[in-house]
Amino acid sequence: MINIGEKLRFIRNEKGFSSSQLENLSGVNQSTITRIETNVQSPSIETLLKICDALEYPIVNLFEDSLDIINLIDTAKKLSPNQRQKITEMIESFITAKQC
Repeated sequence: MINIGEKLRFIRNEKGFSSSQLENLSGVNQSTITRIETNVQSPSIETLLKICDALEYPIVNLFEDSLDIINLIDTAKKLSPNQRQKITEMIESFITAKQC
């Protein structure tokens, strides 16, 4: 199974971007991008959205593997009710956008 950091690095390389270029496109610090890609740091949803937007890659595609989904659910259980609501709204917006 490929993890999120490895997926992001693969996508970035496929698109031909350096981490410096991705920083300029996403607004996410280059060192943060490197830490995410090397699994030193877990990205926030906001950071993932910025990176995926810059890469023109749907964020939901990062979570295709069922184990990633299980880990995501386990992480979501640790969130406050307000944070879970925000995540739910974000997911619903992806579903709505996909149907268009």
